[in-house]
Amino acid sequence: MIDYTKETKLSVKSAMEKLTEDLKANKWGVLSVIDVKKILAEKLKIEYDDYIILDVCNPGLAHQGLSINKQAGLILPCKIIVYSDKGKTKVSLYKPTVALSTASSLSGYDKLSKLAIEAEEGLKKVIDLQ
Repeated sequence: MIDYTKETKLSVKSAMEKLTEDLKANKWGVLSVIDVKKILAEKLKIEYDDYIILDVCNPGLAHQGLSINKQAGLILPCKIIVYSDKGKTKVSLYKPTVALSTASSLSGYDKLSKLAIEAEEGLKKVIDLQ
């Protein structure tokens, strides 16, 4: 599976607020927030479910990865989505280990793999708090 997904009883808005706080408390930051529902409404006049894409980063892990190989930036930052699906709120992580697996030709891949595992474990713990 490419994802780690959990359902929460929170609304998308509340889940976003809690997730942002929990990420910060665990040394992660939100670099960007993409409100897909808003974009589709503005650009295409389409109504869509609540759907938010987050680019998240742990600066320490990112620095380590870039120090190993600057092309590691091709798979940064990590992606999390918070969305409504049939009336239920879900939080889903694109697993860093899966993202890295597409870049197995990078020099330092073994060291990068250890960082991807660390990132994934940390983000799963945060998602489990939702």
